[in-house]
Amino acid sequence: MKNWKVYGIFLVFALVFTTSCENSDEGTDVANNLALPPYESMVIDFSDFIDDSNSGKSTALMYDEKAPDGNWFFSRIVVGVWNSALFTTLAVPVASFKSAFANSPENLGDNKWQWTYSVDGFTSKYTALLTGEVTGEEVLWEMYITKEGIGAFEKLLWFTGSSAMDGNSGYWLLNESAERPDAMLRIDWERSNDEIGNIRYTWVRALDEQENDDMFKDSYLEYGLQDGDLDAYFKAYAYDSNLQDFSDIRIEWSRDTFVGRVMAFDYFEDELWHCWDSNGDDVQCE
Repeated sequence: MKNWKVYGIFLVFALVFTTSCENSDEGTDVANNLALPPYESMVIDFSDFIDDSNSGKSTALMYDEKAPDGNWFFSRIVVGVWNSALFTTLAVPVASFKSAFANSPENLGDNKWQWTYSVDGFTSKYTALLTGEVTGEEVLWEMYITKEGIGAFEKLLWFTGSSAMDGNSGYWLLNESAERPDAMLRIDWERSNDEIGNIRYTWVRALDEQENDDMFKDSYLEYGLQDGDLDAYFKAYAYDSNLQDFSDIRIEWSRDTFVGRVMAFDYFEDELWHCWDSNGDDVQCE
C-alpha cells in the first residue's frame, strides 16, 4: 500500500517555497564582450513534467483526476515543488537574469562588465544591475535589484555566482528576499556538448520564517543527462517531516518518447522501479 503521507512532505515543502516571499551558447569572450552563462544554468528543464507544450502530452493528462496516484503524476509533484521555488519566491531574480540576454554590457575597465536594464513581466517596476568580473580562471557575478513603488528597496544583492572562463561550469547562490537577504538556494551546474549536462538545486537556508532551524536545509534536486534510452534523470533528496528524516527519490525518462520510471521507497514501500508509458499511464516495468 502506498504511503499517502508522502504527499504531505511535498505540500509542506511547496508552502516553504511559496510563502518565503534566451539562451547563451557562447563561452566567455573577454576580447569583445563578456558572455553570460546560459540561462539554463539557473533553470532546470522541467518541461516534460510541468510545461505540456513541449512534451506532446494532452492537457487532460496534466489535470486528470482519475490517476492521482500515477507514477508520472507522483514524479510531477516532486519536480513541481522545485519549479515553484524558481517562479514564485525567486521569480524576480530568475526573470532578471533572463532579461540580461536582451541587453548589452558596458565595459567598465579592469576586467569588469555591467548590464543595466528594466525587468519585464511584473506589475511593480524592477531595475537590474548585473556585473561580471574576470578574476584569474573564473568570472564572478553579482545581481543587484532595485524596486520602485510599494515595498520599494534599492540595490538588493539578490544573487551571486561564479563561472569558469570556458562557460561550461559554475554556480549561483540566490538570496531569499529584500526582507530576508540570506542565502536560500544554491545552483551548481555543468555544461557539455552545448547543453546543460548536470545541474543541482540545494536548499541552503539555515533558518525558517519563525527563525527556527530549517529542517529542509540540505535537501536537493539534481537533473542530469545519461546514456541509454532513458537519457535524463532527476535525483531528489528532501526532508520528510513524517519520517523526521531525509527521503530519496530517483526519476528517469526518455526526452524523446517521454516514457519513464520512478523509485521512491517511502512512497511505494519497495525498492522497485515504477514505470509509465508515453501517455503518462502506469505500465509494468520491463
